Amino acid sequence: MHEEGTAKDDAAAREGIPRVPAQADVNGGASFDAKAASQQLLELARVERVICVDDWYAQKEDGGEGILAALTEGALLSEDLDKIASFIPGATLLTDPSAPIELVVDEVRGVWPSLEEDQRTAIQRLVDERLGPEGVGFPTEEDEPAAACLRELLADSRDFLTLSLAGWRSQRSSLLGDGKSTLILFDRDFSREGASQNAGEEQISLLLRDAPDSWRIGLLTHTVSPDDAEVETWRMLSQQFEADSSRFLVIAKGRLSVSADGFPRMLKLTLLAPALERLQGSLSEAVSGTWSEAIDKVGAIDPYTLEAALNGDRLTDGTWGPETLLRIATAFTQDSVRAKLRADRMVHLSSELVTSLSQVRLPSTANPDRVRQELAEIERLEYFETADHLTQLHFPLEVGDVFAFQKFVQKPHQFEQQKSGRRAGAGTTDEPRRSGAEHYMILLSQPCDLAVRSDGKRGNDLEFVRVAPLKSPAKGRVITHPGGGVATSFDLPFFFEESGGGVEVKLSQQHYVPLTALDMCVLSAGGNGIMSARQGMPEHILPNWQKRFEILRAWVSKQVDAYKAMEPHGMPGRAADQITAALTGTVASPKLESLISLSESAIIYGVRRVGRLREPYRSALLSRMAQRDSRDAFDPSLIDKTNS
Repeated sequence: MHEEGTAKDDAAAREGIPRVPAQADVNGGASFDAKAASQQLLELARVERVICVDDWYAQKEDGGEGILAALTEGALLSEDLDKIASFIPGATLLTDPSAPIELVVDEVRGVWPSLEEDQRTAIQRLVDERLGPEGVGFPTEEDEPAAACLRELLADSRDFLTLSLAGWRSQRSSLLGDGKSTLILFDRDFSREGASQNAGEEQISLLLRDAPDSWRIGLLTHTVSPDDAEVETWRMLSQQFEADSSRFLVIAKGRLSVSADGFPRMLKLTLLAPALERLQGSLSEAVSGTWSEAIDKVGAIDPYTLEAALNGDRLTDGTWGPETLLRIATAFTQDSVRAKLRADRMVHLSSELVTSLSQVRLPSTANPDRVRQELAEIERLEYFETADHLTQLHFPLEVGDVFAFQKFVQKPHQFEQQKSGRRAGAGTTDEPRRSGAEHYMILLSQPCDLAVRSDGKRGNDLEFVRVAPLKSPAKGRVITHPGGGVATSFDLPFFFEESGGGVEVKLSQQHYVPLTALDMCVLSAGGNGIMSARQGMPEHILPNWQKRFEILRAWVSKQVDAYKAMEPHGMPGRAADQITAALTGTVASPKLESLISLSESAIIYGVRRVGRLREPYRSALLSRMAQRDSRDAFDPSLIDKTNS
């Protein structure tokens, strides 16, 4: 099969174009062979042929690409078009100002091969006089080393074709129909051949509809940099293409013209993209089908059995009926999803390809921080429920609930003085101003102790619960796994949403806080520890917690009345602070501040629920706490360790 541009590439290599360099491997110091890695990837992916389509491979003197590019870019004046028309008999569109430029270009392209050499020379001279010898749309200085580097990386035992856009168009049908597994790389800008700057995208869009499943497609371009721009451009084009966009990726040419180290990784992603898409699709299909089956099974439960499942201890303990139904449906799906995936042949083939290509040693990603952040955002969902989810649906307290504690800018007596000094209707906020710093605590308590019973109370009349602080690890220590080996702490990765950093649960620094404060976080609209005696019942409150709400609201009214009767804001010194702490239960909770608002008839705590640790991590945290609490105490050795 004809191979355009081969002689030119070989000549470029002989003229000193650098071959693929062996760079230091950032992962270990050993040299990295980009060619060997690229060849290994192609071999493992069973690619039989590589095709590179680029206007670098076009012969400008034969096709008049420089002239066509100048017309396409609108770089010529009307007088230039008139002169060109004088050399081309029958060219009517060149002198018609209303003619679309695309038709003008097509007209010149159609007659160019029939022109005599002196006609072509005269037209070329006219364009050069207007634009200079470089013309319009010629490849940048990076095209030549990039082309040579591509040949060095990819041309070996398999077919390697270099085609111009015109060459690709003429051979497209035969190449698509010969059954060979193919990697094809398109340039983006083909203005040198008189086509548009996005002609490569247009060809890929068509190819995604027509190419066999064994074809892999890449957009290789100078118009993006070898960093996040590749990802963003791919996402933009994915929205434009209405076909399977997983079959192509965007690769920056800069990976070839400067250093080839980053190219094999993008090659790997291009070869893997369809397999990754198949894995996602298979999982989606398995989960969707299994949940449909589970819904049918739940619907088949007779009323006698279903009533029993929703009654008894579960009702008394405050378990919401729909949660029990979800538990039953989940039990029906646990094994079925795995079985469907194991029985899917395409899942096995795709997984084998991912595993196989992952064995090829490659340098680190071009932007590991971005990749790690995106993975951390996904993995964070495995560890923590979000505050919005908990707040909007008023989920009851659970062990592992995370709270942000904040100090108030004003002290109780200052807050009341300021409130009383405001004019009615001044539009003041219900809450005092808080300081910016937040200190995170996690709830540690036996789950059964936290359950609100059907009468709105807890069976053990629990009033205070333990919380432990969450603190960033020592400088230089990165938390990557839950647990850790220290008995007095528990590691939690991915706590911070922006950085993905982890925290330590300091079990040796526990505090006690009043349950009323945390219950208010459940019952308030914003997840804050605040309740007013005039507050209405929020929506989506479970029946047991509706009764809990009534009990708390009556308690708030009682405490506010007691505070008002004492008139503490008129007392000297810190009397108001001390009375507030006594009435709100924060005397023994130095980390938790509280205020009483007479104008709002409200109690306000400096706490807000911001998340929840999921299973199995919260059970593991509770087990670590139990181990710490039950550890044996021994007398110290009589032998000084420093002298042993």
